[in-house]
Amino acid sequence: MFLPREKKILNMLLKNEKKFTTSQIAAELKVSPRTIKTDIKKINEILEKHSCSIRTKQGVGLWLDLDADGEQYLRMALYEVQDSYISADVRKYYIAAALLNNKDFTSMEAMSGRFYVSKGTIVNDINELEPFWEKFGIHFTKKVKLGVKAGGSEKQIRLALIDALKRAAGEPGKSAVEKVQILFEDVDLILLKEVVLETEKRFHFVLTDISFDEFLVQLAVMIQRVKMDSLVETDNSGSFDVGRQEWFISQYLKEEITVHMGIKIPEEEVTYLLSCLKGMRFQVPIIKEKDKDKLRVRAPEMFDYMEEVLHEIDGKYHLDLGEDEELACAMFDHLECMVHRIQSKMYLANPILESVKKEMFYEYEIASYLISKFSTRYKIEATEDEIGYITFHIGASIERMAQKKKKNLSVTVVCTTGIGTSQFISMKLGRLFPDLEIRQIISGNQAENLEGNGQDFVISTVPLYLKGIDVIQVSSVLNDTDVSHIRKYIGKKENQHGEGKCSYSYLRGVLHEDISILDCDLKSREEVIELLGSRMLREGYVDGGYVRSVFEREGLSDTSIGNLVAIPHAFEGHVLKPGIGMLTLQKPIAWGNEKVQLVFMLALNARTKTDFQGIFGEILDLTKNIKDLGQVLKARKFNDIEILKNMQ
Repeated sequence: MFLPREKKILNMLLKNEKKFTTSQIAAELKVSPRTIKTDIKKINEILEKHSCSIRTKQGVGLWLDLDADGEQYLRMALYEVQDSYISADVRKYYIAAALLNNKDFTSMEAMSGRFYVSKGTIVNDINELEPFWEKFGIHFTKKVKLGVKAGGSEKQIRLALIDALKRAAGEPGKSAVEKVQILFEDVDLILLKEVVLETEKRFHFVLTDISFDEFLVQLAVMIQRVKMDSLVETDNSGSFDVGRQEWFISQYLKEEITVHMGIKIPEEEVTYLLSCLKGMRFQVPIIKEKDKDKLRVRAPEMFDYMEEVLHEIDGKYHLDLGEDEELACAMFDHLECMVHRIQSKMYLANPILESVKKEMFYEYEIASYLISKFSTRYKIEATEDEIGYITFHIGASIERMAQKKKKNLSVTVVCTTGIGTSQFISMKLGRLFPDLEIRQIISGNQAENLEGNGQDFVISTVPLYLKGIDVIQVSSVLNDTDVSHIRKYIGKKENQHGEGKCSYSYLRGVLHEDISILDCDLKSREEVIELLGSRMLREGYVDGGYVRSVFEREGLSDTSIGNLVAIPHAFEGHVLKPGIGMLTLQKPIAWGNEKVQLVFMLALNARTKTDFQGIFGEILDLTKNIKDLGQVLKARKFNDIEILKNMQ
């Protein structure tokens, strides 16, 4: 991989037939001739492996000596945007970035030569970017023989440029930086990366990998635009609170960029820098605050609204998220950054979104509800990527709450050989099984009076039979075999509800024949929602606003969950009586990014004690059980569906 200045040297030699002297190249790049000689030595170490080299002769100058293979390698190494290297969809974002970063007019012929595609391809790519330009308010001025020039405020251009560069870079990582380096002729991204890493270390915070790459691109754009004398406009309309620590970080970054990259960042750019920093996601946050009251001081109205929504969710889904202080702190940190991020049109990608939607769709649905509330309140258009990140916070809280509610097993110890033995067994059980509650230690004579609800099981040093109570006989020394038997029993007791074939008991309670339509020949998601929604309306399960609300929910995030299943539903309300409408299709249809053949349309009433988690869990089980899923899709009558038949 060539560094930016090395690429400039190679570009000069590749694009011009005339020979250059070392001094001419040095003057063009504003460095010393000695630096150019050092660069050429490094370049030749790479070129020698690829049938080309930079030749030099005193009194003549420098030129490239290369054959056809060498020329092909150089063009690939310098541009990395050929059709053979990237897809057309990615190439158009390279083109977008090139247009946005040029203050002058650019001809289609010049773009064609730069990206090694036809003029027609360039025109088509630019036309395909129309929604992208509109998203950021970018317009173009066209002049005959000169070409086109992107127009918009500096803020609009930077936001569009950053988004285009992220799309061109792809997944975060070293290769992502390399892919966009060609678009930063005056910024060494490797050096800038070291500056950001050193900043993390000095101020004891860690950005997530995705945010790190995004922040790197944002800084590179700032530096490049400052070098072009394109400064961000002063705008107080989008002011935001800045912490003392964030201000110190911005000043430190400004100074380090000056020292290491030779570019002085004007003071008016600090607001832009702080805005970028505020929109990031952190592995280790800048301010590690876990006190709710102190966090609330930052934005009392938003914090109170978040807690209000969490309590609404508790009422709707019968959870206890509002009692989880750890969730409140983590969620507030994320939401505060998210609102700023979206209002500033900084869009954060979520590389595992599809997996989240499929594997955590119960939590994803709760996150969607929360995001819909915040979108309305703060007039933002939240993306599915943001919903995916919120999903993890919800999931972590549900797990924490489940652990708190987890009932530890209790045991009564029966021992007949005295207090010393009983104390020994008690202490050893406590050490080996810290979650096991020892209710009491009794003699064999007292055992006959034990009641079944007094403990989960009994550990006895003598043979013992107790009606309705499990007994594990052990030796007085509680040897390894005894410990193994106890461990297996506890494991079996704790997992007994999760073992074996799913009974679909929750689904059987809410799926009804009168709102099920099987073997339909429909062609679109819209037809499915209209048909099944109308049936549920006619049968009295939902009101007249239900179908409209289902379409609104689909607009936020499509409800396909993979493996041919979708779960469309309304945002909230519109349910007259609980039930799930089921529809199967003769052939799969497109539903967002997935194919769908089995649809569960949910009409679940938040006012009743519905076990949402149990229902969603069984739907997830069904998507993973090929045999059961296939049987449902083959059924032509509701009564033929095996999983819905009561199991004895």
